[in-house]
Amino acid sequence: MYRILVPDALTRKAFDIISIISKQFKDIPLIIGMSQKTVWDKLHLDILYKGEVELLRTNRISPFVADLKCISEKYSDDKIIFIPGEEETVSLFYEFLNKYGVSNFVYLLPNQRVFELLRNKRTLNEYCLKHGVQAPKCYTIEELKSLSEDAYPLLLKPSVGSGGKGIYRLYKSCDLTLEIYEKVTRESYTVQELIENGRDVKGAFYLYDTKLIGFYAHERIRTSPPDGGVTVFSKSIHDERLLSEGRKLLDDLHWKGLIMLEFLYDSKTDSYKIIEANPRIWGSILLSEYCGERLLTNYVNICLGRSFEKEDSIQTRYIRWFFPVDLLNYIKTGFSIAGFWSFKNTCFINWTYANKLSAIYYNLISLFRLKNIQRFFRK
Repeated sequence: MYRILVPDALTRKAFDIISIISKQFKDIPLIIGMSQKTVWDKLHLDILYKGEVELLRTNRISPFVADLKCISEKYSDDKIIFIPGEEETVSLFYEFLNKYGVSNFVYLLPNQRVFELLRNKRTLNEYCLKHGVQAPKCYTIEELKSLSEDAYPLLLKPSVGSGGKGIYRLYKSCDLTLEIYEKVTRESYTVQELIENGRDVKGAFYLYDTKLIGFYAHERIRTSPPDGGVTVFSKSIHDERLLSEGRKLLDDLHWKGLIMLEFLYDSKTDSYKIIEANPRIWGSILLSEYCGERLLTNYVNICLGRSFEKEDSIQTRYIRWFFPVDLLNYIKTGFSIAGFWSFKNTCFINWTYANKLSAIYYNLISLFRLKNIQRFFRK
């Protein structure tokens, strides 16, 4: 018998992951990973999902390994499919494998060295440049103080992590203050050329089992906040340039599993350059199912030894984080976003594929989260 383990079930992304899996694999029971043991969290997950809720602490190595060992032993008669939702949790999973071996887990992941190479922006950048894959020019921290003005503008960002926290844009050498230099020297940072066209970003999504199984890409239409932030509206595209450039990297590394590569268009070279890799499931995973590529479904199918699923003809499809985030955008702009109420060929984060009563409950809870309330007051 198979079971499917979804760690970090309290995250927003997990709601869509579980919605897809529950719809596509009704015959396979779920194990829901609860990252902290509280009565409220247990009740919350019981209301949302049909599955066995198990403690799986993802804050440190020792508790995670101990909890996963307990899960493995409790369901020792079953094979457990591991779903790679968060990078930190995947890193912890490797630590379990290092200590106990594969045990009764089934998964599709690269070796640990390749995983860590790609999730680190500095080593990813260096590898791409060394192997002929389009990427921004990069420099070491030691070179920072001796760079000429011709090297500017520069982008300084944490080597591991996501989002816009801790990022510095330096347009001239005088922008490199002592405070910034000490911070990037003390912590792990990546130094890249700053590509001026910072908004032409495209995400490319791949499923590999040593060879390419599925691919699609998406193009941002709207973010929150509007001048750059989390994507709230995007459309699926098929871009051969992104497919080809990504394959140069992933084929060479004998990649296995799911991965998102982020590309930025450089008008100076008329090329898309890889700026980031997220070797795990991404926040807009719903679009993968809705556009017909079904990368998450096929990840599970591979683990089950089943054949792949895919639509032959794929139209342009859209994905929206409509409630509450895009709706807040609409209110803040004075109800002036053109075509806001057009929903043709659109799937909705935290709604499509979900049980509708669970979706209503989840979205109402989400509305009153501090992050979403703060979004309303951002410029």
